[in-house]
Amino acid sequence: MVAQIYDLDEFIKKTGIEKMLLDQLIEAQVLRPAGKVDGNTPYFDERGLEAAETISKLLEIGYSLDEVIRIRRKVGIPGKKGKRHPSGMPLLTVGELANRIESNPRTIKHWEQKGLLAPESHTPGGFRLYPESAVKFCQHIQDLQLFGYTLEEIKSLIWLLHDDLFPEKEQEEDPEKTAEQIRQMKEQMAQLSNKIELLEKGIDRWRRLLRYKGKEVSTLSAKLPRGIQPDKETAQPATKKSRSATRTRTTKSRQRKKS
Repeated sequence: MVAQIYDLDEFIKKTGIEKMLLDQLIEAQVLRPAGKVDGNTPYFDERGLEAAETISKLLEIGYSLDEVIRIRRKVGIPGKKGKRHPSGMPLLTVGELANRIESNPRTIKHWEQKGLLAPESHTPGGFRLYPESAVKFCQHIQDLQLFGYTLEEIKSLIWLLHDDLFPEKEQEEDPEKTAEQIRQMKEQMAQLSNKIELLEKGIDRWRRLLRYKGKEVSTLSAKLPRGIQPDKETAQPATKKSRSATRTRTTKSRQRKKS
């Protein structure tokens, strides 16, 4: 299940805490963000929301900010126990993830629709957020596309990109099914390995060809007239003013030689 989190603006709106007070609470470590989005913007989870609501109540009944800070440091902020979002996990927006893999948000959303990728969290405003590990995950998808795999074929190989192949409970309940899945996995891995080997041979052929053609191009370049070189700016034609100045300098030089 996708975790519910709140970006900075949503958190302020939800809790009613002003931005300046929120900054003070964060600085005093009375209220801690669950992590950061795109490396700099804090986000909060449900436990942070509960803590903020408790802090607001303490302030409303007359406790000063310093007293709230002391209470927090001594006994903590009471609240419901629940699943905490992985503390400090950096998250990426769809735009930042697309930038990191040199792609575009439309591609990321298309992969989601195909079931290849899922966000780690989302905000009430509908913004999808992804863990840092999604960068490498998406790069592997791009690699498989370069290898010639369709998205449907990639979907059947997506297990290679996950940490846990099978839940332990599933292995115990149906070992025969697990054995069949393992057989299919080995077959897929062998096919992918063969394709990579073919690609490596092809890449090696093209590298040799490019080196050979590079030498040919350099030889042709060396035969060009000195004033015409592809690696240098083409000489600009002389203007009327520059031609006149050249003639004046030549005339003066001749007069000095005669005298």
